[in-house]
Amino acid sequence: MRYRRLGSTGLEISAIVLGAASFGDTVDTDAVHEVVAAALDAGVTTFDTADAYAGGRSEEILGRALAGQRREDIVVCSKVGLRPGDADADHAAIVLGRADHAERWRRGISPSEAGLSRKHVLEAVEATLTQLRTDYLDLYQVHRFDPDVPLEETLGALDDLVRAGKVRYLGCSGFAAWQLFQALWVSDRRGLARFESLQVRYNISDRVPEQAVLPAAVDAGVGVLAYQVLAGGVLTGRADTGGSQTRRRSSRPSVAGRYVNADVIGRAERLRSAVQEVGISPAAACVGWALSRPGVTAAVVGASSPDQLAGLISGVETSVPEHLLDQLSAFAVPA
Repeated sequence: MRYRRLGSTGLEISAIVLGAASFGDTVDTDAVHEVVAAALDAGVTTFDTADAYAGGRSEEILGRALAGQRREDIVVCSKVGLRPGDADADHAAIVLGRADHAERWRRGISPSEAGLSRKHVLEAVEATLTQLRTDYLDLYQVHRFDPDVPLEETLGALDDLVRAGKVRYLGCSGFAAWQLFQALWVSDRRGLARFESLQVRYNISDRVPEQAVLPAAVDAGVGVLAYQVLAGGVLTGRADTGGSQTRRRSSRPSVAGRYVNADVIGRAERLRSAVQEVGISPAAACVGWALSRPGVTAAVVGASSPDQLAGLISGVETSVPEHLLDQLSAFAVPA
């Protein structure tokens, strides 16, 4: 395993971050314990979850799996801003500022149960700490930009958590370049703890972050955690690409909807052909490619078994030939 400093901080994280989005959803409790144990044995020190994953079950199950480990040896990351139990469409409406709170209230959902208000952030962190069975989070990330709440309010609440010792570092996820710089400007102007990391959806079929987000993060000294590096499994052939069947089996239909298409499947076929010539797996190639990109600190990957995790970790431990990385970059560029 390789380890890298997160952005401009002194925090060392593993190049592979075990993502827990499927824990408690498509990966049951017993499997989670096996995967987490295998990750620790392989030198993975960093674990990423969110209060919204699996309707709130992910944090609880990950917390149980990490119980008994020396807390100072691991890096525990979670997120705030989305409501556990909401569907993808609900999350999207919140992020876009289009949620019908009157209709949600009729369903028993308070407007303060999601978003990045001071009220929600301070309440959510307490629940997250309880679920994860820890006194503090190493990295607390806002899950998405909230257009309805001033950044000053959100960053002020997060700064209070850092000063109280409940959070060590702050990060964000899914921010555009301008949103990241606006947040950094607010923190600098007000003397608040700043975002030290940014989670970005990034893989050989989705190179959009290269246009603005990755250069912005590099310029600001913000670490980048790349997720969906396998394009929901489509790039490796692990996902069922049979259209409606994929959507029925996926607990996150937005992921299948993004990647199950002719363009990504075509790139997957070219990927498999390319890696056969050098004898490495598609998964290892995808991880190795992501970690080779300028600005990327680590790859956030999910796994449902120790064997699957080992295949992903091999993307760090196996040296992906330079000519293959160049080949992947070349055919990944949209025509």
